[in-house]
Amino acid sequence: MKKLRRLLASGLLLATAAQPAVNAQSLPSVPPTRQAYAVPPPDAPELAALGTFAIGTQSIAVQAPDSVVLSATGLARATRTIKARIWYPAEVAAGTARTSFVHVLPKPDGTGGPFSIPSLAADGAPPIKGQRFPLVVVSHGYNGWDTFMTWLTENLATKGYIVVAIDHADQRVVNPAEFPVSFGNVLVHRARDIRFVIDDLTRRASKPGDALGQAIDAGQIGLVGYSMGGFGVLGAAGLDYAPTSPVLAQLPPPARDQLLESQTAGKPLAARIKAVVALAPFGGSPAVRVWSEAALAAFAKPVLMIDGDHDDIVDAANGVSWIFDHMANNQRHFLLYQNARHNVGGNPPPPEADADFSTREYFAEPVWRTERINAINQHFITAFLDLHLKGDAAKQAYLDVTPPQAGDGQWPLAPFQNVGGKPASADQPSFWRGFQRRWALGLEMRQGKPAAR
Repeated sequence: MKKLRRLLASGLLLATAAQPAVNAQSLPSVPPTRQAYAVPPPDAPELAALGTFAIGTQSIAVQAPDSVVLSATGLARATRTIKARIWYPAEVAAGTARTSFVHVLPKPDGTGGPFSIPSLAADGAPPIKGQRFPLVVVSHGYNGWDTFMTWLTENLATKGYIVVAIDHADQRVVNPAEFPVSFGNVLVHRARDIRFVIDDLTRRASKPGDALGQAIDAGQIGLVGYSMGGFGVLGAAGLDYAPTSPVLAQLPPPARDQLLESQTAGKPLAARIKAVVALAPFGGSPAVRVWSEAALAAFAKPVLMIDGDHDDIVDAANGVSWIFDHMANNQRHFLLYQNARHNVGGNPPPPEADADFSTREYFAEPVWRTERINAINQHFITAFLDLHLKGDAAKQAYLDVTPPQAGDGQWPLAPFQNVGGKPASADQPSFWRGFQRRWALGLEMRQGKPAAR
């Protein structure tokens, strides 16, 4: 584990603020005073708009027996309880109050108080009957939580998806010496947690008396992961980790064995995954590389990758780009935010974080507004999932944008013409589809298709 500490200390240790674990359920309620993050701003591209469904939310817990758990004194085997929150199209009566979520600010010294996450969802509302919706499983980054990405989870639910966000319960690090244990558990459990949750929900989909299960289309499953969640969803979708990886080789043998055994046992489930979204995924940078070039070249699932081109946490240039560039057998898109770093996946900074820069930095980007990033991500993730989980072929045009650099797009203005806010359509083939005139800027889209045979 000392080697693992040295290997990772230069990277992911700095990615998240150290803080002691706090049970958010024990915190006082903080009433929502802001609009839910799922609601896009007026400058959002076309497909970011909310869907037509009212939504409900509820929590679940899934048991993961015989889990290898690392600790400072060694390792043990125990049953882990994996908690998750689900959002879904629901029957919501007029006037029903919407809920909010409370979490702890990730202040580096561990003194962060509660903050509120506003929501569109009605807690415990009954799922819509008589319809089934694609299942999307969301995995947060290191030290994240289940409501870390409500900008996406709730937005997708309004569009006719069952969205479940896992709370992986990563161990918070107070002393840097604790990091190898904490991060080692993340490596072992991420993809395994995702598999357990999918197994549970797809079993529920076959139970006639399960109201939520009856709303799940178990034949249409997509995965979304941010940072360590990106590492997890790619692995759960069948992109096998290399046993000789410099990271995995540092795990105690029982922990590494469980990771690889779960990978092998999960192949039938991986075959059912139809699409993967990986935001700033960990695992491609040379010092912490977890995949072989051969595995990447053989991977056939459609992938949408998203990152900042200055991401210095998971290494956009030599890590995330390396993953994308070595894929060869799938339909793939890579959206890059120019002059953005790693924070392309979370909710915006809450007002409660404004008093402390390092706490705000946990959420915010140096150049980009988080609300703008989230709206653009809502647009492209919607297009990607609608294409691959709902068979909406018209959404392909929103992904196959030209030119590759958004700022090179052509949609000329006549003298004194009012810009107006109309999104680009098929009538503007040289401008990014769905973006308003002059507003497709600071973005790059790389694309790839399966190699010709």
